[in-house]
Amino acid sequence: MSGASAGLSPHRYECHVRFSDVDVYGHVNNVKYFEYYQEARIAFVLALSGRVYDVDSTHRQVVARIDVDYKRPLLFRPEPYAVQTWVTRVGTSSYDLSCRIVDPDEPGAETVYSTAEVRLVAYDTATGRSRPLTAEERERLELSLGPPA
Repeated sequence: MSGASAGLSPHRYECHVRFSDVDVYGHVNNVKYFEYYQEARIAFVLALSGRVYDVDSTHRQVVARIDVDYKRPLLFRPEPYAVQTWVTRVGTSSYDLSCRIVDPDEPGAETVYSTAEVRLVAYDTATGRSRPLTAEERERLELSLGPPA
């Protein structure tokens, strides 16, 4: 997993547009952007933890908010788009991510198709309430803190 601080790149997830994601004009339906961001966010969190998902743990994270801006239409094509994700804020029991969908074939001058801001809250399934981030979670999040390279 690569962080965004100290000159490192944001986490990158290759996102393939499925034929079922597009309308009759070949544009990706606006709701599918949320799915793309979700797939990238899951890959980011799993890479951040450095281990396989622990099904026995009561520690989870839930999405409290997601705001998506549409900049350019995504089109159906065989090449994947890249979804970049990085941490922008670490709080007591929540943290924020910034994400964007870009064309990976344009290094340095990437076309931005969409951006998203996400707030995740640490959650305990045993109590049904938010919980403070653990020291390990906080440390890993802070290593990925910063703007995109």
